[in-house]
Amino acid sequence: MKKLLFTSVFFLFTSYFLFSQVDMGIPPSTGMGGVANGVVKDWECIGINPANLGWKNNYRFSISTMIVGLSAQSGAMDYGQLKEAILHPSDTFSTADKKMYAGIFSNTEGLNLNVNLTWLTFSFKVPKVGGFAMNLRDRTFGHIKLNPNAAEILFMGAQAPIFHDSAFWNQPNPEKTISHVFDGSKIGYMHYRELNLSYGTKLFGIGGTPDSSAVTFYGGAGIKYLWGMGNYEIVAENSILTGHSAFASSYGINYGSIKNFTPDATSGLFAGVGHGTAIDLGAGIGFKKIKITVSAVDIGKITWNKNVLIASDTILDTVYTAGINSWNLANQADQMFSDTGFIHYKPGKPYDTKLPSKLRAGIGWQATKRIIVGADLVMPLSDNPANLEGAFVAVGTEMALANTFKVSFGIAGNSVYKFSIPFGITLGRFFKICELRLATNDILTYISPGKNPNISLSFSLLRFNLDKKKI
Repeated sequence: MKKLLFTSVFFLFTSYFLFSQVDMGIPPSTGMGGVANGVVKDWECIGINPANLGWKNNYRFSISTMIVGLSAQSGAMDYGQLKEAILHPSDTFSTADKKMYAGIFSNTEGLNLNVNLTWLTFSFKVPKVGGFAMNLRDRTFGHIKLNPNAAEILFMGAQAPIFHDSAFWNQPNPEKTISHVFDGSKIGYMHYRELNLSYGTKLFGIGGTPDSSAVTFYGGAGIKYLWGMGNYEIVAENSILTGHSAFASSYGINYGSIKNFTPDATSGLFAGVGHGTAIDLGAGIGFKKIKITVSAVDIGKITWNKNVLIASDTILDTVYTAGINSWNLANQADQMFSDTGFIHYKPGKPYDTKLPSKLRAGIGWQATKRIIVGADLVMPLSDNPANLEGAFVAVGTEMALANTFKVSFGIAGNSVYKFSIPFGITLGRFFKICELRLATNDILTYISPGKNPNISLSFSLLRFNLDKKKI
């Protein structure tokens, strides 16, 4: 658990988000590359499309716990480097390592990570009323884009070339501000805990019979309460710097010395440093064996009101540290935050951040009793730095090879995040009511490791279903 915390803190500064922001870390969707909107049902549709809770083929009751989704992908690091960063975050960097990482993190490809942990989720349906669902989960999002100066200072500290460039120091002061030196850099990170209540139902049908319409229209909505656990955002764009930070004490951040700032201690499962609300809205049409769906999710914001720090745009000072020495940044964060760090922070007033809201559209086709095919399009709706960059597309299928064994695969990605080949398996109907699922965003990373690795895993250990209705 300690290693996971250290790794998460590392990605606070050196990650941006990819596939799990699309598929929510749910194994069925992960194994199909993010195909979800016209496919997932029961509690799986929470945060994707609540209208799917109105589908006729939902279970009467379904429950699951401890669903984990992790994705770490890099177009700059190779498979070995990425694996070492995840598995051995406390290993000390050599001088050569520092120069290497300074170079690769100047690459716009950067590094991507997302983690989703569902503590408990369940759904049930009431005939002629609709379906209801609830979940409690932790979600993290991140994004990074560093220009060469920012990457070199972060990893090399006082040895960064800019500190030995006399031409730079002889420039007018406006040319030496953080906003100018780091221009083009952007980092965003958000971690929050959410309690989501969703409802979906059949709105009306056309043709057919009262129990089986030829064309069926569905609608649904979800509302969620949010506990903000950690937030960091810094943007240097067009020579303007904006930035803020708020973290719960569980992060163990070493702020160093910041004038007039003493972080408040936070403890307990629901003790955060911010609070907020959000909604999900969804709709869909079903006819024959096809479902066409659309949704807008994570529409809301969090107000951060504890341990708030605001970044100041100042003249770049000479730093006297050697830069970060490992991927364990919990005890090295003072290089970023303290009064002697390369970005100056001061206590600030509460601030709001929009969630990384998205517009989702999908289609699902039950080709046969054992094969389902789907496609999804996901687009960002908000300008949160942790949101997707551009439209994301996915096409995938799930095939039941036996009553207790399913496989899923597909292709997914876009021009920014590149494309991957997802793969998943389902072992089901243990004791007639239990399922075990395991999936990865890119099976090629493990078969043929190389450039653009995507080390990912999504699994659910326990899922109990009762009273499945025939399709």
